[in-house]
Amino acid sequence: MAKNRGTMPPEFPVLGELDQGYSLLIKGLPGTGKSSLALELVAHLPNSFFISTRISPEVIMQDFPWILEEIPTDREYPFFVDATRSGSQTSNKNTLKMNFETMPEFIQQLFSLGADLSNKVIAIDSWNALIANLSESQISHWASAIVQHLRTETSKIIFVIEGVQATSLDWIVDGITVLSKRTITSSHGIPRRIRELSFHKMRGREIHNETYLASLARGRLKTFYPFKYRFPAIILKSDVITDPDDRHISTGSMGFDDLLGGGFERGSWNLFEVTTTIGDALDIVFMPLITNHLNNRRPAITIFREGVSFDSNQHFLDVFTGSNKWIEQTVNIERFIPKNSLNRFELPEKIDQLLDIFETSKQSLRKEIGEPFLINLGLDALENKYGIPALNEFIAITVSKARLEGDVIVGWLKENQEFRGGTTAATSHWKLDLINRALVLEGIIPATEYYAISPILSKGYIDYRLTPVI
Repeated sequence: MAKNRGTMPPEFPVLGELDQGYSLLIKGLPGTGKSSLALELVAHLPNSFFISTRISPEVIMQDFPWILEEIPTDREYPFFVDATRSGSQTSNKNTLKMNFETMPEFIQQLFSLGADLSNKVIAIDSWNALIANLSESQISHWASAIVQHLRTETSKIIFVIEGVQATSLDWIVDGITVLSKRTITSSHGIPRRIRELSFHKMRGREIHNETYLASLARGRLKTFYPFKYRFPAIILKSDVITDPDDRHISTGSMGFDDLLGGGFERGSWNLFEVTTTIGDALDIVFMPLITNHLNNRRPAITIFREGVSFDSNQHFLDVFTGSNKWIEQTVNIERFIPKNSLNRFELPEKIDQLLDIFETSKQSLRKEIGEPFLINLGLDALENKYGIPALNEFIAITVSKARLEGDVIVGWLKENQEFRGGTTAATSHWKLDLINRALVLEGIIPATEYYAISPILSKGYIDYRLTPVI
């Protein structure tokens, strides 16, 4: 399996393993990530060549410093081919200079690259520089000659071109992928730039997702798969992330802690709004948060969201915490509970009774375990049970006490809920949404760019990685 299969869509053929010729066209406007994509597809392959016609390989290595770590050290031939026609020579062992004046001369040298190698992969970045003075019929002729010749060798060719308009290459190549960037306005009226990778054609391949969300964070092109909600196949006890300082508690994710400047502030009110299309995907944030809080030997109070219960979570959290901490360190409040359940309460009829449960529980657990509390509020269940006026009053009282006592409140809000009274007072306000079916986190307070959420299940517990969509 190729090294980039975790970051590149499965629609791309694994060029180094393909036993037949293949031609791919990468299109896009300047700055959309075309060169980065071409490099990601070929850099790790031992029989690949990257022909640069516009920019010297030295500049490419400066712009993409990761490339030298990806190029195999046991290569027989240089990886870069300098076809810039600059007249300068190079002593870099990773670079071969190509000298030519005409297209026939270029093609002759192209075909001689690694003549004794099988399954070669050649990327030309960009094709535009080679065909600037050619007619459309000449362009079509030479492109066909390249594709047909390399196909007989079972070699692969990648053409990179500037622009998105249709060209004669579109009809010749096996696959077309287009990179783009655009600005979208979120549901909260905040304009943000996103990048996308789209498949317009992929002969012999099934296109599962026509357009992927993409990012050039840290100078590397990465795409994000459609989100699937699932638990690890084998579940294990979670690693413990300690609080960065005494003014914050960890979110259970070091990436999210960094984004927040150290985690959730003591005494803060943090709101997560969830779009209707993602269902229980918010558990990717909730599970690490509650698990890490319990593993740090701290108490919690949870009012479950509609459709979620203690019993549906107990098995996973018992394993993630390695004990009965979920029962011993928490008070859990939901619509219906079995009789004689330790630290479990049904939602009472009146909001005043709920406040009493909170106060009694906090006094007991604070004395027994310590502080700070993590208070999880399923705001849909509270709204449905008590209505908007009572919920507004409950939030005002609970948030005020948390700020005095240094506890942390996290509220879980459905996108279509009527309740909005606590949003303006929130210390932080986030929204979980889907873009091209990929799960993203949007910062409303504070305003941030989108962050793609990539689940990490290989550890045996729920974890995730945040990548800025830039």
